[in-house]
Amino acid sequence: MSSEHMKLLRRPLPPIKTAHYSSAPAHRTADHERSECVCSPQTYLEDSARAGQITLPRILSGFPHQPQRTPADRRPLDLFCLNDFLQSVCRSGRGSRDDLRKTVLSRCNYEKLLRLFLSELHRGWQLETANQTLSCDSLTPPTRRIPKRQIICELAAVVQFEARARNSFRSDSGVCGASEDQSVDHTLHEPYTAHVVLLNAVTSKHFQGSRRSRSPFRSAGDCDVISVSELSVLDCLTRGGTSLSFKAHFICDLPDVTSLSERLQYLNVSFNDLTHVPQEVCDLHQLQVLKMRNNPIEELPAHINKLHKLQTLVISFCKITHLPDQLFSLACLQHLDVSYNLLRSLSSDIRHLRSLRSLNVEGNQLVALPAGLLCVCVSELRLSGNYTHTLLWSENSCNSPQTLLHTAAHTLTHTHTLTHLPPAAQLILRRAGVCEACSGPMFGPGLKLIRPVHGVCGLQFVPVMFLCCSPVCLHRFKNHKQRVFDQTTRLFF
Repeated sequence: MSSEHMKLLRRPLPPIKTAHYSSAPAHRTADHERSECVCSPQTYLEDSARAGQITLPRILSGFPHQPQRTPADRRPLDLFCLNDFLQSVCRSGRGSRDDLRKTVLSRCNYEKLLRLFLSELHRGWQLETANQTLSCDSLTPPTRRIPKRQIICELAAVVQFEARARNSFRSDSGVCGASEDQSVDHTLHEPYTAHVVLLNAVTSKHFQGSRRSRSPFRSAGDCDVISVSELSVLDCLTRGGTSLSFKAHFICDLPDVTSLSERLQYLNVSFNDLTHVPQEVCDLHQLQVLKMRNNPIEELPAHINKLHKLQTLVISFCKITHLPDQLFSLACLQHLDVSYNLLRSLSSDIRHLRSLRSLNVEGNQLVALPAGLLCVCVSELRLSGNYTHTLLWSENSCNSPQTLLHTAAHTLTHTHTLTHLPPAAQLILRRAGVCEACSGPMFGPGLKLIRPVHGVCGLQFVPVMFLCCSPVCLHRFKNHKQRVFDQTTRLFF
């Protein structure tokens, strides 16, 4: 075989070694050095580096260890607020900052946001759908009617706006005079000019008798800007519509909260200037907590019994003189705070509040608690700041003689049957109350008697006012107060 057909066979080159040896290499023979120079590029690179021809790069053993960044070390993104939006729009030359702020916070935008949040809130609320087929055969097709004068006014406004735009173009080109430039520039720098012209050009009869004196896109005063209370309603809707607070808003009337009647559970209207409980508050059927502290409210409405799920009621620091009987029909009421009012007495109908656990009547004008409170398992009772001292019992329990009608009715219940009496007498006998001493029938307000009750809610003694049906019952209760009291407590519990 000729030499040109022969191929040079040699061993493959070893892998390039990048690590440097700290110790000096051992003594090598000439043949070994020659073979290593031919076969090892590493030796060739090292020899070239010693000769100054090639500079070897420094090979690192590894990158330095860095601690892992935690989410707390990361810088939070800056929030884009309303002021940032206004600054960016003002820089783009769309109008002044005050005008834009009034536009964003206008009453028109509040109504739009209210409808938007309500639609988002009630989107997934309905579980079932009732289908009903309606026929449109008997309905006449709708016809659209546009007053001719309204069309003329709108066309005139459009023409006027186009003319102003044309004049502005001429002023930019330098065609019109200085006086015309000033007038055009004054009208065109005002934002939303086209809307103002279109909405104000129509006469009053086309808006149901009330002409608009301004554009709804721009605010003319503080009354048309979204109030703090209305912002609270929007915030409540964004959080689920269950909790709403108007605390320390210093308002005389509440904003419209009818949209929250089926969801609101917590309402706080404390530290305001409300003289009465608004009607819409009593229409919140899901309400569980109602706080109306520090308001000049003089009485509670009778329709407060609509709040069937109410559990906490706070009406302290008001001007309430009496509590309505409808309040004691709230079966779910657990906490009642009527402290620092003008209450002189409490009704015995409080015994119907079977779920009551906490009662605060501090700072009133009470002389004693009603006997009906013994029917309720109250775990917390606050009574300080009232006229309950023992030296005032005899003065506050003075009784006037009973009327002849009440005495005769009490006698008839023990001597005659109800069927042999005339209808007028039967009606009087059916209106009898219950004596808190002997549990018999009682007619009229009864005879008052204050006695201490020991061991109620952990207190040493609590003054309780009992109402007796007759002087005989009152005398028996005084002489055998311990036995009668034990009998009364067994009756109550």
